[in-house]
Amino acid sequence: MKRMTSVTQALTLWPADQHQVRPGRRRSRPPGQDPVQAVLAFEADDPYAVHLLFPHSHSAGEMVSWQFARALLVVGQGTAAGEGDVTVGPHEAAGYLVLTLVPEHGHELRFFAARSLVAKFVEATLEVVPLGREHERIAWDVELASLLGHQAQVTFREADIWGRTRPGTLAAAPDDRDMVVITVPSGVGQEVSWRVSRDELARQVERARRTFRARSREIRLQVPGDAELLLGVGAVQEFLLAGFQTALDGAS
Repeated sequence: MKRMTSVTQALTLWPADQHQVRPGRRRSRPPGQDPVQAVLAFEADDPYAVHLLFPHSHSAGEMVSWQFARALLVVGQGTAAGEGDVTVGPHEAAGYLVLTLVPEHGHELRFFAARSLVAKFVEATLEVVPLGREHERIAWDVELASLLGHQAQVTFREADIWGRTRPGTLAAAPDDRDMVVITVPSGVGQEVSWRVSRDELARQVERARRTFRARSREIRLQVPGDAELLLGVGAVQEFLLAGFQTALDGAS
């Protein structure tokens, strides 16, 4: 049997003023305050969060998404939970919860939701990812790579008659996607790091590829205050291409 990895739950929300409206009494709803149809969604790949989706008021087929911690729905069924843009808590009328959303620009939005539907959704998410086991579903290597930037282990060759090698790294600069941080041991064993633009690396690769001598298909990099190093164009091309693909994935 295929393991379930996502949960969705249709949810009817009643826009309300807590002091004027009692859920379940149609005659008490103020004029024009029609129910809002929404969807709660959960994905195992993002186990700490849930999404509340609303139809976009100006674009047919598009949804407006609010993301908040799943723990708010767990705790909010018994007591008020949340201090930021989203809060959840029990309503004085049995069988309902109060959900409050605070947009960045705009007035506070307060809704009533059926407790039974929210509880059904929470139970289903707990079957997919139990509380306390969220960390098991996160690809930490991918998350770390996205935080630190793309990085590749490479081997440099000294541009002298000896041709000794040095291990090093090429890494995307975390504060500037157009720059590459090169790190390599210096001649006295200490690590040295400096920056080179991606465009400059690409230009050097292109120049090296035009040569007819296979041994010359390397780019030259000057270690600050140290030696000149050579690096094969294949390693540089692979790094630049992987970084480009990462950028595309992040923009999609």
